Amino acid sequence: MFTGFALRNFCTQSLHSVLLLTAATVLLPGSPSRAENLSGTSAAHLRTTHEVSIPAEYGEIVYQKNAHCPQQIFIIGQSHRSSLTGRPRPETVKVQAEIFRIGEWLIREKNVELLLPEGFFQRGPSRDVPTADLSRESIRPDTQSLEAALGDSRRFINADMLLNASYPIRLAQIEDEKLYRDIRHLLGEARQTGSLSVLSELDDLQDERTSTMLQNIPDVVEEAFRAGGIDNRRAMFTIGLAHVGEIIDYLRCGSLRPPSDGSEHMTGTARLKLLDQGYGVTVIIPRTLAENEQILRLCRLDSE
Repeated sequence: MFTGFALRNFCTQSLHSVLLLTAATVLLPGSPSRAENLSGTSAAHLRTTHEVSIPAEYGEIVYQKNAHCPQQIFIIGQSHRSSLTGRPRPETVKVQAEIFRIGEWLIREKNVELLLPEGFFQRGPSRDVPTADLSRESIRPDTQSLEAALGDSRRFINADMLLNASYPIRLAQIEDEKLYRDIRHLLGEARQTGSLSVLSELDDLQDERTSTMLQNIPDVVEEAFRAGGIDNRRAMFTIGLAHVGEIIDYLRCGSLRPPSDGSEHMTGTARLKLLDQGYGVTVIIPRTLAENEQILRLCRLDSE
């Protein structure tokens, strides 16, 4: 049902030493040439007084804009299973459990009714995705049971699927199908060849993918609202932490940078539709990731 939640995390996989080092500097957003506005930015610097707050044990708000707006998008940084093996990384299960708790809190306290997970769903007759193959009775609220379900290597389960199974929250997809498929193709090529030119092309497409998902959010939320599937324009968007620095960069300047190669999707700097249409945005990092300086450094959200 869900495919490709871990596309961006290819950059942290160990193909061989050269590919690993190159991916760390090329695939992650925010290299000096691409995210100059984030240069010198730290998670500590981003922490300010927020109108939206979440329980500290679940995560940390690192950026917020237009928090007073009734229509809100809550962006949650993810840690995925390995895109090569499908197995959880050391921090993945705990992070996924924290994402589940953040999602619970947003559903209960902020009346969030729509979940927009990174990744492309197998297309059906509509954008809505069937409930995960889990009964609500099978999900227990205690942390031990939650982490056991998320760490089960026999089947793919993540926080998004558990939230969908546990609460009456709708799912919708915001990926561009062609772009998503092109990136999957390049990922396969990069795994086989380790080519630097392929990695560079992949980096460009990932940047385009990030901006495309952001631009798609208002239309998808509006579509669900007009169809009567949700009662308010509030949604949570879960995405790999490697995208978060770039997203904050876009939110700060209120626009999207054009692709470096001038590709067809954006021929010039485009205004960020989320902001132009009056949305507020809150960016949240799960507690385990917020306390991991190595991960924050790779994503240019560190305190240095």
